Formats: sequence, structure tokens, C-alpha cells
Amino acid sequence: MDDFDDELRQIDMDQKEAILVVRVYKKYLAETDEDRQYGTEVIERICNNDTTREDTDFIIRCTEVFDDIIDKSSRRN
Repeated sequence: MDDFDDELRQIDMDQKEAILVVRVYKKYLAETDEDRQYGTEVIERICNNDTTREDTDFIIRCTEVFDDIIDKSSRRN
């Protein structure tokens, strides 16, 4: 978990926020059952303090996608 925390600290995110990001991904962006299952597995690893570098990269990519969606939405208004 220490490595995971260090990675998330770089983007000012804690464990609860990381779980929320993945839950939003699963609900709104996951296109297949496999995508949703992967999100579930990431959440399980976060909760079990058994995350990987790939999990952190996935969470960072999700936040980047969310930021892009928000930026595009705000430009339309």
C-alpha cells in the first residue's frame, strides 16, 4: 500500500478517492462486462492493500478521461 499511496499522493488522491474514481468508471464508462470486472478487481486490490503499478496507472487514466469530459462539457456552456 505504501507504493500505491506514494503514487496517488503525486496526484493528491487517497484510497477513498481512488475507489470512487473506479466506481464512476464502472458505472459510466465501462463498455463491457470485462471492463466492469476489471474495475471490481482494482477496487478489491485497493481495499486489500494489494495494488499494483498498473492499478495506479489505470486510476490516473480514469481521472484524465473525467477531466477531459468535464473540460469539453464546460466549453459547450
